[in-house]
Amino acid sequence: MSDQTQLSDDDLVYVDPDSKTVVGHVEWNRVGNPKSLSRPVEEGAKEERRRHHFYPWGTYRAVRRAFNLEAKSKREEPRWTLDEALEKALREPYF
Repeated sequence: MSDQTQLSDDDLVYVDPDSKTVVGHVEWNRVGNPKSLSRPVEEGAKEERRRHHFYPWGTYRAVRRAFNLEAKSKREEPRWTLDEALEKALREPYF
């Protein structure tokens, strides 16, 4: 699902925990139960790991918090090298 801004907190969605993205809205079978959406199997996976895996689902609010969907993608790189930080710490204890 490309645009997550269209989702409300109460929408039921499938989520990909590896890429931290919403896959789509939950689909229902004829009886009224949610369908299990199968995840693709990795090509290099060993035979014992080739079991069926399914996307977890829940309300958008719950999966957003559980899988940290709206978090920043990467930590900031440190601004100083270790030597620079040690020198600055010796000069200015509270930098």
